Amino acid sequence: MKKNRVITIIAIVILVTLLSIALCGCKLKAEDCYVFGEEEFVELKKEDNSKLDENCFRIMSANVLVHIADWGGEPVKPRAHRFAEAVKHYAPDVIGMQEMCSDWYKYLLPQLSDYEVIEKKNSVFMENRSAIIYNKSKLTLIASGLKKYSKGDKNGCRAITYGVFERKSDNKKLIVTSTHLNLIRMKDYEKEKSIMLSQVDELIECIDMLKHAYPNMPIFMTGDYNSMEHENSRFTEDIYSQENDLTYFKCYGKPCGSFAYEKLRTKFIDCKFVDNIQKLCDNTRGYLYEDPTWDHIFMSNNHLAEVLTFRVLSSDYFHNNADRTSRISDHLPICVDVLVKN
Repeated sequence: MKKNRVITIIAIVILVTLLSIALCGCKLKAEDCYVFGEEEFVELKKEDNSKLDENCFRIMSANVLVHIADWGGEPVKPRAHRFAEAVKHYAPDVIGMQEMCSDWYKYLLPQLSDYEVIEKKNSVFMENRSAIIYNKSKLTLIASGLKKYSKGDKNGCRAITYGVFERKSDNKKLIVTSTHLNLIRMKDYEKEKSIMLSQVDELIECIDMLKHAYPNMPIFMTGDYNSMEHENSRFTEDIYSQENDLTYFKCYGKPCGSFAYEKLRTKFIDCKFVDNIQKLCDNTRGYLYEDPTWDHIFMSNNHLAEVLTFRVLSSDYFHNNADRTSRISDHLPICVDVLVKN
């Protein structure tokens, strides 16, 4: 009995110690995260971060690349500093994040004093890698939740995070979701396709639930969908031709993921292709806002909001290497400015 008690006490001490280390590790000061001088941010400060209408909400979607060597992720600390400066410059109200690993939580959040993360955990021992960050000085969080996909990778990415927000200045309300769908792996195409389509169905079900619970709020769905639009998706009058579609990615002669995007387009509006909006994509690398991407911001309850601006953040600050890669992530952030009518 005495031996068991000693073992229990030792186990408790170890657990408390580990918890203390984990909690302390997340409470860095901002200066502990800085790794660059002001000269690193010259290109960023040249960028126009203005809004067409100051009453707009600004919503961003950003896959920041988890720190896993197999995924190509380099150390997070310097990348987090660069991304934090971009957040401060563009000042989004809400950011749908993807691939938020423990180091991103550790090094990014201390640098953003006005921002708070919701739904940090995917499980007891795993971070939610599809979390949402919002500006707590401007917005009040009304409700939030996380729904894990029933099929797919169990790595903290494959989930839907949602937040219901109210702006403090005028009580305007909106909902933002963040998600990261599975991807097509060539070795098992049909299985992966089935998983992606099941996740799309669950995402649609989640949005329908939110529409029912909050019928008077627009919903904006940020995320890495691992699914590109077809090259001529925006040309609705044209007859689609896969032979002329540069983005018709093939896995042994089969389309790589576009089917997920096309299914979502039957239900929701892609903010990228709203008529008569301002499109911004300033860079010297030849990247255009209409270039197909894996990342999208869809809109539901669209009669309750108006999209004014769509941006791809692809200037030399983000897209700054000779091979058109970035020192922040393998994705470029996108964002929209929207007027809410409720």
